[in-house]
Amino acid sequence: MEIERIQRTASREKCKNQQNNLNILNMRSWKKQVILLNKLLLIHLLTVAFQVRVHSGQSEKPVYLPEFSLQGTDGRFYSNKDFEENDLLAVIFLSNHCKISQLFQNQLIKIAKLMRDKKVAIVAVSPNYDKAVLPDEQAYSDLGDSFIEMKKRALRKNYNFPYLFDGEKQTFTRKMGVKITPSVFLYNKNREMVYAGRIGNHDLPESLESSDLYKFIISYLDRGGNKYKRTKVFGTAIKFSDDLLLAEQVRKRYSDETVRITAADERKLKFYLNHKTGKPKLFYVWKETDTDLRDNLITISTLYKIFRKRGLKLITVCISERQNTDSAIEALEQAQLSSTNFMVSGNQVSPLTTIIPADISSITPFYRLIGGDGKMLQGEKGKIEKDDLRLQILSALNKN
Repeated sequence: MEIERIQRTASREKCKNQQNNLNILNMRSWKKQVILLNKLLLIHLLTVAFQVRVHSGQSEKPVYLPEFSLQGTDGRFYSNKDFEENDLLAVIFLSNHCKISQLFQNQLIKIAKLMRDKKVAIVAVSPNYDKAVLPDEQAYSDLGDSFIEMKKRALRKNYNFPYLFDGEKQTFTRKMGVKITPSVFLYNKNREMVYAGRIGNHDLPESLESSDLYKFIISYLDRGGNKYKRTKVFGTAIKFSDDLLLAEQVRKRYSDETVRITAADERKLKFYLNHKTGKPKLFYVWKETDTDLRDNLITISTLYKIFRKRGLKLITVCISERQNTDSAIEALEQAQLSSTNFMVSGNQVSPLTTIIPADISSITPFYRLIGGDGKMLQGEKGKIEKDDLRLQILSALNKN
């Protein structure tokens, strides 16, 4: 018995030692993996740091403008060769939806006009992958970042410089290593970078005296050259195609939101019409038989997703009987309208006369925008013009 006990003890000790040896081997393997990962991370960080130094002008070697060929809002394709006659070339990355970019538009137009006869060219580049821009990230802009919307911006603001689109492949944006809009890169006659950073003080965007870009250009022209200068940038992160997954997840959450419709009477309509929230309210009155119903519902749904985080309230009012509830909900669900939705009988619509003109023959489809102070703003019947309504909503929100 004693011999058997000793043998069992020895066997357990052997297993224990084997397990310990295995743990040691696993620990060594794990440590090797950690060391390898740390080495790879260090290499990556050094690579990124080198790229940052290169594009910030901290490299020992001069930094030159990469080759590019991009389409402008005027339909032309622009490349380095189009600016060979210019002694200075300012490449400015702008975003339609970026608040800071918008602030500096007038200043850039002024600079381009003043520098026209001094062989100084300005070219703006839109770098965003527009499908990766989230709806609420556009809440301070009248336009998004698609090429079509770039054309509208250039026309509305009367840009006097080329506005180029790099939002599809983003090859030039990645070559430049730019991450934020607005960002400026100024190049001399040899296309060596001489300035990189901000346009100017965003608290004084109209002031040329506070413009880093303008003052550097003037100083450079007066002295026949300047040492490289870099300033910190402030603005909005550029959206790359890599960010598309997040945008798709957000859109999926929108599609998963519950859509409800509630029966309303005159008293409830009066309350929602007269209640002051301090934020703009958009009323949309509709019937299932309206022409352009689907397009109108999708338009107001799109605008609601953009502006609701800024406080826009959306109330839809379907004039119908309760037996039609299911079909009304289906129309709202197809447009992903998880707003405040009411269904009201035809004999309960009298409160709506306060927002709908008396001289129209039919009250649907009709929308009315009401300011945060209760003042009646834009109101239109028929097909909704998305750009016009977006401008009106943006203006109403900016007044709050």
